[in-house]
Formats: sequence, C-alpha cells, structure tokens
Amino acid sequence: MRRRRAPRAKRVETGATGEMFLGLHGVADVDAAVLAHWRQSDVAEVADGINGLVVCRADAYGWPSAHSSDGMPPGRRWWHLDAGGDWEHPGRQTEMAWCQVEVAPQPPGQRLPFLPLAALLSDALSAVGTYRLTGLHALVPMEAAVDARAALTSVSEWRELTALRQPERTVRVSLAGVPDSVRAGTLAAAAGGLAHGLLVCRTETGADTGTPPEGVTPHPIGHERLRETPGGSLSLSFACTVRGWDGDTAAWLAELFTEALRQCGTATGSVLVSVGA
Repeated sequence: MRRRRAPRAKRVETGATGEMFLGLHGVADVDAAVLAHWRQSDVAEVADGINGLVVCRADAYGWPSAHSSDGMPPGRRWWHLDAGGDWEHPGRQTEMAWCQVEVAPQPPGQRLPFLPLAALLSDALSAVGTYRLTGLHALVPMEAAVDARAALTSVSEWRELTALRQPERTVRVSLAGVPDSVRAGTLAAAAGGLAHGLLVCRTETGADTGTPPEGVTPHPIGHERLRETPGGSLSLSFACTVRGWDGDTAAWLAELFTEALRQCGTATGSVLVSVGA
C-alpha cells in the first residue's frame, strides 16, 4: 500500500503575521529500514518524510498542522507551513530537522512555540533512529513575541527539579540581527533574572560574536530572512552555565533570550537566536 505524502500547508494571508523557523542541529543516525521504507513508498525526498512525521506528531498532540491550518480559525496562534532536515551525511553534524510555522500577531497569553517545535522535531528524530544534539536555532519574528515572564517563572520550577540530576556545562548563545541600542550586559542580566537562579550568563567579546556556536551549522534554514526583515546589525554572544543539555534546555534558553530582548525594547524585525553546546 502506497503512503500518501503529507501536505505542506497553504500560506494563509492574515495581515500582520510572521514566520518562525526552529531547527535542531547535531549528528543523526537514521535506521536504514526507515529510508528503505520511504524509497518503496511515494516519499520522493527525505524532507518529505520529515515533514510527514512532524505533521503526524502535531496532530497527535492536538497542535496546529497542515491538516488544521486552512483558513486559520479565530484565536489560532501558529500553524504549520513546512518541515525538513538533512539526513544525507551520516556521522556529520547537520541541521538534522527544522520546522517553519506562521505566527499570528500577539493573541493574549500565547507564547511563541519554542518548546512545542523542539518537541515535534525531537519526537520525529527519536522515531527513526538515534541522534546527538549539538545545537538549536530559531529565527524569531519579534513583532509576535509576547510577555513570557509568568510562563518562564513556571518553567523554572520544572527545571529546578529536573536539573538536580544533571551536571553543569557551558552552553554558548549567540544572537544576530539585534538593534544597535541593545547592550550586552543589560541583556545578560535580563536573561539571568528570567532564569531565577538557574543560569549564569557572561558576555563574550571578540570576532567570534558574529558567528553561530560550533554546535549550529552555518546559515541554518530561515537565516536569509534576516536580510528581508532586519531588526538590526548587532551580533552578541554569551557563555551560559546551565545544568543538563537536551532539546528542552536549548528551547528554554532561546525563549529566555527572546524575552530578554523584548524587555530591552526589541519589538521589530527578526532575530536569529542560536544555542550550541
């Protein structure tokens, strides 16, 4: 029986919306049986298979997918546009899986989907093999970023418990497209405050502040949008001491720094947030 390819969502014209990209980077070891199965079906490319996995998983969680995006019901915060990834280079660090969503402008109380998208991609990778996470990137439409302070306070209670069994490690966070008015020290202090004692953050200086962390592949999906909707020309880099390392941790750091940027007055354009361990 031939499997029908999961659809890409139709772009919905709703006025002031933005696109958000989130990708997981690392080394994926995909089971050969999965690729053989796709070759025997109507899945023409690996990216089509990844897109189908993400759509299926979003449906399972009751989250917006290509099956639920037509016309965008009132109150819908985000919906699926596309997903893909690079599984063509076994043993090499790649952008293993990525997802692109359309984001509606600031419905009250609904944050940007950092953790949901990271969970979808992690589930898809775990379903087809094993992987080692080295980084995460998110292209964030800052116009759509809402006040996430209360939610991050709740998340900190979860992290405080789950981090007890995890060793400390240093994770690098870099940001590109930041307005020139933002001060690195102010941003680091804001991120540290939002983490409620679970993050030690120091600014980095030097030529490497304009490059992504080693765990993130150059020019990730969505990177070119920085030229289309520039928020600024400043690049910043931070060394962050945290406990544990997984997709949840990376997504948490990306949301922390997005909220810190929002508090610093970054409300327009796109910002590329990269997290690498």
